[in-house]
Amino acid sequence: MVLFSSKTIIQAHAVLLIVIAGYLIKNPALITNCDLVFMMGEALNIDFPIASSAPENPYVFTSIPLIAIATFDLILLSTLPYKNALDEALRYVRPLRNSNLPAEDLQILASLPEYITKSLTMYWNVWVSVAASRFSLYGGIAFFIYQGRDAGLLEGVEGLGRIRTRVVFTFCFMEMMAWFWIFATLRQERQERLTKLLEDAREQAE
Repeated sequence: MVLFSSKTIIQAHAVLLIVIAGYLIKNPALITNCDLVFMMGEALNIDFPIASSAPENPYVFTSIPLIAIATFDLILLSTLPYKNALDEALRYVRPLRNSNLPAEDLQILASLPEYITKSLTMYWNVWVSVAASRFSLYGGIAFFIYQGRDAGLLEGVEGLGRIRTRVVFTFCFMEMMAWFWIFATLRQERQERLTKLLEDAREQAE
């Protein structure tokens, strides 16, 4: 059983990104010099960025994509049908990813209106794809930084050497963990909710 719904986690994550972006604009040192960033950098021997004032701090500009990502997530979250589709499908469904459906369950699925089927699966299909792609992206960047922390592999590539900081690594690592949590929650939530719906359908059929 999931502790928090995927929708709640995604909303909280988007709000947190906006808060971080706000601090990066107003006082970036509060983020770049925090204890978590320091401990991650020291443990993995990743260089610390040069301190600078807020207008000169390069992390000020990262607040723009953070706000854009958070806004996109909130808009997408409010656009995709979630609870209403599940409520309407209460009498019909079972886990759609299970290929070994008995005949009676196939009949239940066949009786499900097409628009409900699309609405029911759209939320999970879209967000599972988003979570998996972002987990891969942030994990790749974190691994890239970790691999090049000692040998200076990034220094020879123009522009890429600048991302070899403990701030970027910590952010990517935490984002990777967050999206893995969201991905796992989405899959578990889908399994639990659709299983319950099928049980309700069988009870009503009896």
